[in-house]
Amino acid sequence: MNYILLITAIFVLLFSLRQMTMIEKRKSKTTTLEIKQNITLLLCGIPTIVALLFIPYQVWVLFGKSHDWDGVYTIGGTAIIVIAISFVFYYKRKLKFN
Repeated sequence: MNYILLITAIFVLLFSLRQMTMIEKRKSKTTTLEIKQNITLLLCGIPTIVALLFIPYQVWVLFGKSHDWDGVYTIGGTAIIVIAISFVFYYKRKLKFN
């Protein structure tokens, strides 16, 4: 079950990042459309933040819930890797649409 949750969180992260780049691609001509675009981006940011927090936790659970320094290294290393992968994925998608 933990593997399924981890894979789901990864897909949610990648999907929300993809949606954010697609929304940013649109050109808004009026102020109200720009406001709607910003609200939609904020709503897409919520699953992104949740996934960025949940993925390191889920990896920590899969590695045995250690309460010592190895648990800190597991969570910290996973968080750094997930953030780096998110930036790379977002940047590549952004370049693809421009």
